[in-house]
Amino acid sequence: MSLLQYNMLGYILVINVVAYVIMCADKLLSKQKGSRVPERMLFLLAMLFGATGIFMGMKYPIYHKANKPKFKWVIPFLIVVNIVAAYCYIKWIL
Repeated sequence: MSLLQYNMLGYILVINVVAYVIMCADKLLSKQKGSRVPERMLFLLAMLFGATGIFMGMKYPIYHKANKPKFKWVIPFLIVVNIVAAYCYIKWIL
């Protein structure tokens, strides 16, 4: 693998960790009735290769946004889109 491919994989790892941490923070803010993270920000993170981190935030132990239909259907779809886009990027562009 080339350095650019490692950088892409590193970016994907970091953006997913950031997405998961933001989901955890938003869950905490929702319990404290504080200022919330807008859903459009969560979807933007998911589109920027962070869909897996958002999905993990929807599962155990925090179950944040897990019952919302938008999140139940769109986030798994974006995971597939992220995988296909990352594969195409790594395989054909780099």
